Amino acid sequence: MTTEARTFCRICQGMCGLVATIENGRVTKVRGDKENPLTRGFACSKGLASPEFHYGPKRLLRHQRRRPDGTHEAIGFGDAIDLIATRLRPIIDRHGPRAIAAYVGTQATCNAIYRPLAIDFLRALGSPSLFTSMTIDQSAKWVTIGRMGSWLAGRQPLKSADVWLLSGVNPMVSLSGWSGNLPPYDPVKQIKEARRAGLKLIVIDPVRTQTAANADLFLQPLPGYDAAIFAALLNIILSEGWHDAAFCAEHVAGLAELTQAVGAFDPALVEARAGLGFGQLHQAAAMFARDGRRGCAGGGTGPNMADHSNLAEHLIETLNVVCGRLLRAGEPVPRLPVLNPDRPVRAEVRPARREWESGHRGVTGYGTMFGQMMTATLADEILSDEPGGIRALFCIGANPANALPDQRHALTALRSLDLLVTSDVVWSETARLADVVFAVKQPFERPDHTQFLEALGLELPFAQYTPALVDPPSEADVVDDWRVYFALAQRLGLSLDLAGPLDMHETPSSDALLDRLAGGSTVPLSVVKACPSGAVFDRPVPTVKPARGGRRDRLTIAPPDVLVELRQCRSDLAVARTVRGGSASHLLVARRERETMNSFGRDLAGTRKRFPRNPAWIAPVDADTLGVSNGDRVRVMAEHDAVIAEVQIDSAIRPGVVSMSHGWGGLPDATDPLRDGVSTTRLVARDRAVQPINAMPRLSAIPVRLERAD
Repeated sequence: MTTEARTFCRICQGMCGLVATIENGRVTKVRGDKENPLTRGFACSKGLASPEFHYGPKRLLRHQRRRPDGTHEAIGFGDAIDLIATRLRPIIDRHGPRAIAAYVGTQATCNAIYRPLAIDFLRALGSPSLFTSMTIDQSAKWVTIGRMGSWLAGRQPLKSADVWLLSGVNPMVSLSGWSGNLPPYDPVKQIKEARRAGLKLIVIDPVRTQTAANADLFLQPLPGYDAAIFAALLNIILSEGWHDAAFCAEHVAGLAELTQAVGAFDPALVEARAGLGFGQLHQAAAMFARDGRRGCAGGGTGPNMADHSNLAEHLIETLNVVCGRLLRAGEPVPRLPVLNPDRPVRAEVRPARREWESGHRGVTGYGTMFGQMMTATLADEILSDEPGGIRALFCIGANPANALPDQRHALTALRSLDLLVTSDVVWSETARLADVVFAVKQPFERPDHTQFLEALGLELPFAQYTPALVDPPSEADVVDDWRVYFALAQRLGLSLDLAGPLDMHETPSSDALLDRLAGGSTVPLSVVKACPSGAVFDRPVPTVKPARGGRRDRLTIAPPDVLVELRQCRSDLAVARTVRGGSASHLLVARRERETMNSFGRDLAGTRKRFPRNPAWIAPVDADTLGVSNGDRVRVMAEHDAVIAEVQIDSAIRPGVVSMSHGWGGLPDATDPLRDGVSTTRLVARDRAVQPINAMPRLSAIPVRLERAD
């Protein structure tokens, strides 16, 4: 028997609509759903390969426990829960609940129940030790909110913009728009349609990416100069008087101080240091601030992972603020919730909070943001002998053995834990180290809805629900991923809260929990369920309300620590990049591939056919200098470690730059780099070029030396 069912992908934030062909209880084929009004038939290779995720030979079908010799054996779910509970109690008794930590990764993001329930398990334990991928990815965005404050009405939307600036972000490949302040869904069509409607697109990137190929103005600097570039852009705009003086006078603090500080960034000097053409920065500033009237700037992993990342993101958002690219009272509200409740949207400032300066601190001395600890400190929090160090770690949709900076150091930490627990669908690097591995359901085997997508800046009142389409394979012993934490809470006598206290005496269904989450929705979930492809619901469009009476808070664009960082950034313009006492030959930048989502998807047959490993992409002139051709090997040597990689030559790469995808490779010294690729986190120094506040190391624009490896 063959049927078709509509659903949506849950690999990344795009949540593309899909149509699944089901034969004899198994999904055999997937295509994009043309009736889905959000993604309109688009689906990337990862989503189209979903049947392989479910039925491929590498899927993990049974829960596992680690034997004393390091191998694993199958264990029943109940026995695994008992084992963990038994090992948790002495840890808590001896070290306190803060010794129990959780790391939440990207594969829990698009899972409405799993992420919040697992995080609440940590709360119920009384532990503040929550880490997520956000504080090792683009945490500078949170630092900026903490230092500047935020405009509650939000930024101007893409649909009414005439200009947009993207720096170090490639949404036409990553398929995620939120980091560039774009809508989170189908950025390929979003950008192309906006350009056909007259939008001018500016892209700043050391690689001529697929997004850069669609730009009206493309600037290709050396990596690592993002903060200086945006300081120079602000210098031009403020000197020329192209900023929104009226908005700044009413809502901004520190304009005079910022103007003076960025005055040190002479555009010609910055262009020379960053390898830009003379006058390019003035051209970009004029296009964005003089000729453009609506539209925003946004930065992705490029500026958020390179030198002075906190400053770079602060200056990007300052560009939006001083140009007044924020919604005002009386304008239409662009983001209308469906599965969340309606709340008034006001044109007012939520002031800077700087929450890392108070509250919980880890043993490394760093505070928290939005209730989360700084992920770059996780390994040191584990290895510390100080009271309060972490002794047990739960991995939630995460693979920290591949993701944490300085991979060898991170593995030392993970191996030293008293208890390491993960849930996975394959034998990831973390699963191979874990004491207990839970085998969990794949997306088509569980229901879900798109409530989380609304939090990413959805510019349409869209929502979709999907039921479970198929049962797990008959030979599988797998569970809903959230059940791990519900069962542990039951076993430990804890009470959980998910949109209200849960009855801990009876295990609920996934659908019951989804109903709870949508309990305050603007559109009833039952109405959403009646639209299998999802729907854009006909809702009245409210307008932005004025600030509440007496509110006079301002956006703080020049706090003292930002001014200190500006002076340091200016000094660093003259600093040469070195490796092990010699000059760096290249700067290593992060690279996205559509076929993978961090470490997820690299073992798919289609991915392996096109990218069997993660090569080192370099410019033709650099290949000639090194005397290498496609397929040759090079040694990529950073300050404290080196990796071997295969060369691929690409004219889109700027000379002096090497571009490599992260999330590849296995455990160091246990895999063949020419078969499995290598983890670029081995090249990240956890104790050099580290940002204050969030402990963010330099993950991109890393000075390296390339040598031929014969």
